[in-house]
Amino acid sequence: MRRFHRVLPLVRRAIAVAFLLGAAAVDARKGELPYSLAQPAKAGVDIAIVDVPGIDAMRSRIDSDRTMRAAATKRLRSAEARPVAIGPGRDGRWDTLDDGSRLWRVRVRAAGATDLRLAFPRFALPPGATLYVIGGGDDYQGPYTAADAPRGTFHAPVVPGDIATIEVRVPAGATLDATMLELGTVGAGFRDLFGRKQTRETGPGASGACNVDVACPLGASYPEEIRAVGYYEYVAADDGEYYICSGTLVTDVPHARRNLFLTAAHCMSAASEAQSMVVYWNYQSTRCNVLSAPAGGFLSDDQHGATLRATRADVDFTLVELDGTPDPSWNLYYAGWDASGAAPSGTIGIHHPSGDVKKITAGPAARTTDSCIVQVPMVHGTHWQTGPYSQGTTEGGSSGSGLFVVAGGNGSRHLVGTLSGGLAACSDTSPTQPNDETDCYGKLSVAWNGAAPSSRLRDWLDPAASGATSADGIGQNDVVSADGGHSTHAWPSPLLQRPHATAERR
Repeated sequence: MRRFHRVLPLVRRAIAVAFLLGAAAVDARKGELPYSLAQPAKAGVDIAIVDVPGIDAMRSRIDSDRTMRAAATKRLRSAEARPVAIGPGRDGRWDTLDDGSRLWRVRVRAAGATDLRLAFPRFALPPGATLYVIGGGDDYQGPYTAADAPRGTFHAPVVPGDIATIEVRVPAGATLDATMLELGTVGAGFRDLFGRKQTRETGPGASGACNVDVACPLGASYPEEIRAVGYYEYVAADDGEYYICSGTLVTDVPHARRNLFLTAAHCMSAASEAQSMVVYWNYQSTRCNVLSAPAGGFLSDDQHGATLRATRADVDFTLVELDGTPDPSWNLYYAGWDASGAAPSGTIGIHHPSGDVKKITAGPAARTTDSCIVQVPMVHGTHWQTGPYSQGTTEGGSSGSGLFVVAGGNGSRHLVGTLSGGLAACSDTSPTQPNDETDCYGKLSVAWNGAAPSSRLRDWLDPAASGATSADGIGQNDVVSADGGHSTHAWPSPLLQRPHATAERR
């Protein structure tokens, strides 16, 4: 479901005109305000704060990056989990409003956090009830209803600052207690995903100077594939902390527009991780190398939760099916792919490095290689090797993103791999140029087959077993004709929107 929030003055290299255009687009899409922001005089501000252990954001970021480099994986840790048990039966403040509805609010604080995300192990709101999460600067996410949590659990998108307010409005006569709603985890962020502290390590504008915006000429041949790429945050099963990776929405052979999302197994490989996913779409600049203000607000086009469909460590792939249906206004794209194993004559990567807006990377003809990360079982020939790049690079947070065949090549613009890792980065000696290192991407052709549907792609991408080993992409709003063809529906291009990560490769 689509959610909206107030736009922060999130500008680092922005210009005033770009900001004003972005703000206008946001106003046209903004949803209903939380009651406490719409009626502050009536709502009151005397709300108790529940403190959880604070965080030293800089130290956590340094430690996390050191661990990532030592492990040679490229998933990017973004927050530390703080377990809590907060519910409407024992915490916060209740108020009865003029129409007889009731308002419950509670505030949580993780001192020093740059941003917060909240996880509810119990989420069963009564009919008509709505929940918001309000962060710093009156930035909010919501409203959410029971329909947003079909599993009875809910992971809310990130909000800025170290204090978040939960606000639930319950219709007159309805009941809400601790058996129906409970906050179980507060994710204390240390990457400053909203760029509020104007640091250069993470957030919008933070990736290396050699990275290339998708709005630059290099991206002109890939407008559809750009729309297929998303950034996501999730809770890792191995340590219970929050991480960031990239991924790609992919089509199946019948073009059924199932929400199949391809990423890396070293990012996620467990059912609980898929269920905790929050995927953010359309975080991209509208002008080449100009950081415009996010037109949809930061982290606004989001989907919550997914079902794990298939995963395998040797080729480092994971396929999940996202819950819910993307809002048509997001105008997403289900990318085409090629599992034949034919070596591409040139490659393109589309990803979210270091928490920045979406970037694009150009590489040479790919070569077969082994995995370049140490955690996976070593099986020969499972990966494509790319680089040194001619334009752009990859960084922390790019992991799981797709490798596409260069436009005009055999299998033009089809996805052929997912990013595992590597040493590619911007050059130390010439920071506007990529270095002379390489990356490795798990081969789609190797992931295609496996011992069971849970460890291969073919059952999901070719569900009727047609024998096809490739498929063209299809737009979310394309019209499918009777003969199976499709034409593009004229939807406006999504404007700027959000992600993160830190550096040190993928």
